[in-house]
Amino acid sequence: MQRRDFLATAATVGVAATISAYSSSSSSSLHAAESGVVPGDQRVKAKLRFCSQLGIIPGGSAEEKLKWMKQNGFEAVEIGKLDDNYLDWKKRADDAGLRIASICIGSFGNKLTDEDPEKRKQGFDELKIQLERAGKLGANGVVYVPATGKPDRPNWRIRELTVAMLKELGPFAAEHKTHIILEPLRRNEAWFLRQVGDAAQITKDAGVPGVAVLGDTYHMYTEEPDEMAAIIAGGEFVKHIHLGNGTKRQLPGQDNHCHIKVMRGLKYIGYSEFVSYECGVNGDKAVEVPKSVEYLKKCWDEA
Repeated sequence: MQRRDFLATAATVGVAATISAYSSSSSSSLHAAESGVVPGDQRVKAKLRFCSQLGIIPGGSAEEKLKWMKQNGFEAVEIGKLDDNYLDWKKRADDAGLRIASICIGSFGNKLTDEDPEKRKQGFDELKIQLERAGKLGANGVVYVPATGKPDRPNWRIRELTVAMLKELGPFAAEHKTHIILEPLRRNEAWFLRQVGDAAQITKDAGVPGVAVLGDTYHMYTEEPDEMAAIIAGGEFVKHIHLGNGTKRQLPGQDNHCHIKVMRGLKYIGYSEFVSYECGVNGDKAVEVPKSVEYLKKCWDEA
């Protein structure tokens, strides 16, 4: 048995054991389990809602791409860094009948966790601008990665800086009706924050509103022993999902990376935010993207 398969089995057994123990803790819980409802199961609230970045979408302009998305069952778009003309995106999205789900920027050059106070202040100011603009666009959050590249400090130190930053900026995000969305990456891209459960714990440690967690199926394929268990570990803090197959970051369905466990986890926590394509495409976009959407719908139905 390969290490990934072994860890996946162990994680799944662990989640199942926890649910089983919880289910038998009282007669009412036992009755719920017998009726097919497991305590903590929020499937009745779950919805599958599609979003995408524009790179994989057919069309020669943003307007054409957004129109195509609406015609093909998408509900929202994910965009990049917001400049001074950011309100143009709201008009484009409104005209197409779409929402703006999130603003995907990343690490802000690692400035928010830099040891230099002046660089941290620069990062704070930049993130504040993006959060304020995201709020005005109705976006659920700004995707943030605390550190990329190779290790340069102990984990405890960058965790300390990350929590301190969130304590200050989380309430600012909440004030503007949006979130700082922590994104774990795989180890060849980031040396700190690689698992959804760890991001959720950092969010708990910050203890303030306006902070959330992202699960990326491409990164999770490498870093999580079990995708369902990872999503459940993130729980209520999971507010955004990135989609990409685990081997080549192409469209889900274009390799043997099964997305049923991810969907099962999302269903369990009652997830109703957006799942957003952040990947490449092998083949004709107009043909392959709808095929991937249908593949994910099937995974959701089977989850």
